[in-house]
Amino acid sequence: MTEYDLAGMKKDRLFFGSSMQCDIVINDPVISEIQGKIKLVNDMVYVGDMDDSGKMYLYRDRNYHPMFAKKYYVKQPGDMFIRIAGSSSYSGKNVILVFSSISRNSVWSTKKLTKPQTTIGRDSRNDIVLENPGVSRKHALLVNSANGYVIYDNNSVNSIYVNGEIVQRAGSMEVHDGDIIQIAGITMFLSENSVIYQQAAGGASLELHNVNKIVGKADDRRKILNHVFCDIGNNEFVAIIGGSGAGKTTVMNAMSGFDYDISGKVYCNGIDLRKNFQSLKNIIGFVPQQDIIYENLKLRRMLEYTAQLKMPPDTTKGERDERIQKVLQMVGLEERANEYIRKLSGGQKKRASIAVELLADPGLFFLDEPTSGLDPDTEKSLMNTLAKLSKTENKTIIMVTHTVQNINLCDKVIFMGPGGKICYCGKPDKMYEYFGKDSLVDVYSELASNVDMWNMKYLMLYKEQHLDKNTEIPEVNENEKISDMIKDSGKKTSPLKQLGVLTKRYFELVFNDRQRLLLLLLQPFIIALLLKVVAKKDVFKIYDSTQSIMFALACSGIWIGLFNTIQEVCKERPILKREYMGNLRLWTYILSKYIVQAVVCFMQTTILTGLFLVLMKHAPKKEQVLPTPQLEIWLTIFLTIYASAALGLIVSSCVRNSDRAMALAPFVLIIQLLFSGVLFELKGAADKISYITVSRWSMECLGNITNLNKLNMKVTGMPHEHNDLYNRGASHLTNTWLILFLMMAVCGVISVIVLRNLKKDTR
Repeated sequence: MTEYDLAGMKKDRLFFGSSMQCDIVINDPVISEIQGKIKLVNDMVYVGDMDDSGKMYLYRDRNYHPMFAKKYYVKQPGDMFIRIAGSSSYSGKNVILVFSSISRNSVWSTKKLTKPQTTIGRDSRNDIVLENPGVSRKHALLVNSANGYVIYDNNSVNSIYVNGEIVQRAGSMEVHDGDIIQIAGITMFLSENSVIYQQAAGGASLELHNVNKIVGKADDRRKILNHVFCDIGNNEFVAIIGGSGAGKTTVMNAMSGFDYDISGKVYCNGIDLRKNFQSLKNIIGFVPQQDIIYENLKLRRMLEYTAQLKMPPDTTKGERDERIQKVLQMVGLEERANEYIRKLSGGQKKRASIAVELLADPGLFFLDEPTSGLDPDTEKSLMNTLAKLSKTENKTIIMVTHTVQNINLCDKVIFMGPGGKICYCGKPDKMYEYFGKDSLVDVYSELASNVDMWNMKYLMLYKEQHLDKNTEIPEVNENEKISDMIKDSGKKTSPLKQLGVLTKRYFELVFNDRQRLLLLLLQPFIIALLLKVVAKKDVFKIYDSTQSIMFALACSGIWIGLFNTIQEVCKERPILKREYMGNLRLWTYILSKYIVQAVVCFMQTTILTGLFLVLMKHAPKKEQVLPTPQLEIWLTIFLTIYASAALGLIVSSCVRNSDRAMALAPFVLIIQLLFSGVLFELKGAADKISYITVSRWSMECLGNITNLNKLNMKVTGMPHEHNDLYNRGASHLTNTWLILFLMMAVCGVISVIVLRNLKKDTR
């Protein structure tokens, strides 16, 4: 294998063949004297076949296609593969030409297939070692067979692709000379009983072919992306700019695969991104506008938890620590690793968010308004960091931005005009010349009035440079939106391991927020004291006093539980969404909340009921299920607080910010008061509604335990009119406890279902 630096040859026309007169001499019987020509024009690479032997085949659309003589073919983003063969079949001699962008670590190596089986993976004991966090320890097996070779997937995390087709998990596929194999962004191919492969993953390439997005109902449909064509090459740093509402974030969401409700095609390294999103998403990093970090964790601890969630399950602690240290160096935060994130500056928090996404070593990296709210100096520093990452760490970085002071650091600018129409895609220093303007303000004004003209100009140039001359830009069918996504064929982190990581992280978050934890534990203490102040001396002896204090105790438990969780999900929503678009299971996330809240509720219940009963100095005398009525009251209040916390999780899952959640809290409490069965008699519809309230079942338990139906009224001295809610009996009490427990479980299921709408959040 021989490598050539085309740009270093200082020519715009290069000939290759077996003749010594060629610029690139290939001594092989398959090659003609002057086999082909390479043309370099404005960073574009064109390759043509110079003879009519029909030996050259271009790899495109998952297959090798014959190249017509004396016709140029343009290099698309990513690597370009040309096979020169003695025949169209896979048998016989082959010469493979690979046109690749130069990047650090993008070194090609050759491995002779001398063994019946060749192992591929991250572990150093493999025959072919791919040092990338996205590669499993034992990722694949290449086996010699009668018809060539067969590649087997070894339950890998990030799958295997052969000519753009996924090899199903634990499945296999035949491979032949010239076939392109991709593993976690690393490219390899077969050639004459050898595997030629990259030692490190390069940045991913992207192609958007006629991408459209239509929103609205049938009578009010409008396009917010309109015939978007563009190409982004390996390791490019790209800025998407444009006016408000021009579709910047929308086109980025389409590029990232997170918005699949579009028409057209998006290719990542030549692979259909939307159809293969579940297995490709692990090589995609996305930093939303909001920070995706927990401020009450130290930076290193945040990265440790994220590494356990993002990196393959067979990654050792040593490998994770090594990756964390490397990522901290990439973003320049080594000295801040042991500080709480809340103490970092705005720019440092943005770098921390980037570090979180870099842990899985994505080849494709998206950022939504990363410089928003930063001062000019910090913004320039962040832009320099991103530019450096794209070149030194093999990342293709795409960002949406409004600030353009340092846009010259980008390799490419995509300018979106009103209506989601692309008007420019090229170098930043060529942008003003392209539009014939002197300032960005003038460009915005020009596009506001002539967007269709500039959109048409761009599409014509794109067609001229990238598409066949007879290619027409197809019209989009407004009813055609591809929303089907295949199931994840990769191996995820085990549910129990994921649950353990989430639970441990949540425990640490609760403990580190000392002020809030103190408030959570101080509430029941103060409420117990206040209940003692208002309680009458004849509590547990007189109906009126007992019902009132039990109602106040139940309402206190409901408030405490709601306050525990009503902001817990919505305040983490940006982080949760990003983790969910990775491999996070929503049920493990909610269950981790339940586990930690069980501990918090246990402490709160013990403080509230324990202090209350001690202050009251007496309690109901007869137990039914548990050894003492005090324990029965304790269990009832625990279930009340816990069920209310579960109800709070539903509210928090439905809204997108903490302010809305707190605005709904009074409404939830009012429902509990109205349908408790204490303030009003429940009949008809009111009785049915009360079945879904915590207050009704809590009061049933407390009325049962205190035997309200047997207590006398204060005024008359006679028993109160019998109320079926307070029927005393062990089976009734046990069943009511079970109903409260069932409500907790149902609330958890509802929370998971509601959170599935996360992917519809606008960024």
